[in-house]
Amino acid sequence: MDKIQIFTDSTTSLSPEECKKLKIEYVETSYMLDGDLHSAFDAEEVSLPEFYKTLTEIKSCSTGCVNPITFEEAFEKFTSKGIKVLYTGLSASLSSTFENAKIVAEKLNSKYGKKMVAVVDSRSASYGTLALIERAEELIKNDMTLEQIEEELDKAAKSMSVAFVAHDLNFMYRSGRLNALEAGLGKLFKIVPIVYVSESGKLKLGDKCLGSKLAYKTLKTKFVNYIQTKAHTKCYITSCDMPEEIEELKKYILENTNLKEEDIKTGLIDKTLACCCGPKTVAIFCL
Repeated sequence: MDKIQIFTDSTTSLSPEECKKLKIEYVETSYMLDGDLHSAFDAEEVSLPEFYKTLTEIKSCSTGCVNPITFEEAFEKFTSKGIKVLYTGLSASLSSTFENAKIVAEKLNSKYGKKMVAVVDSRSASYGTLALIERAEELIKNDMTLEQIEEELDKAAKSMSVAFVAHDLNFMYRSGRLNALEAGLGKLFKIVPIVYVSESGKLKLGDKCLGSKLAYKTLKTKFVNYIQTKAHTKCYITSCDMPEEIEELKKYILENTNLKEEDIKTGLIDKTLACCCGPKTVAIFCL
């Protein structure tokens, strides 16, 4: 039986306290607001709702990845003791963080002459990564090897349904996730689009809805269909402090699928991701 430590990054939208409770190790991403650099978990005295409000007032924001040195130092604390490492975090198509983790994994596996570190592209973010972590925990309890878990998680990531509603696409344009034409659609035509995540993890504009009300209605209908046709058994919903929309979405799913209350988890989007998607964002992940 492999002794395995799960690693993620701060874009999983878990707090340091939640990571500690779940016995998950993490590395921190960073963000910059109007030229001031912050690590993901600094300024903890600023609540997430307060932070979302700040985003409506700033002139510029950007995000930073986790560098290879940070990954190597974090992983080696365990591999040096013979403990294997399983990392999954922000999608490879959304940040170079994953590629840096992959570089370090290859280096350490070569150093030890065997598979000591596995990295799995979540093709997702926020609670989409949490969904994979929870699946990994189940597989570890079933005494699967690191290689087997890596393979199973990759399959799970490809089968996940992911989408979100963002009211200001300029945040994704500034962070390089959408081009200027895509980002300008909402502002020019007052469209609230649903952004989907493809199997490869790339963002793509889907339904272009006239207004928030239609956007959320479309999102609810689509995901009830996904849950039924793809046999999803878990649903994860995060937002930038949109409690009414979250509750409405959760209630609709419970009323129209076989999922139960314990099958649906809700939470708040972390600061780094909020800089990418902007305030008033609702995201949903089904596995």
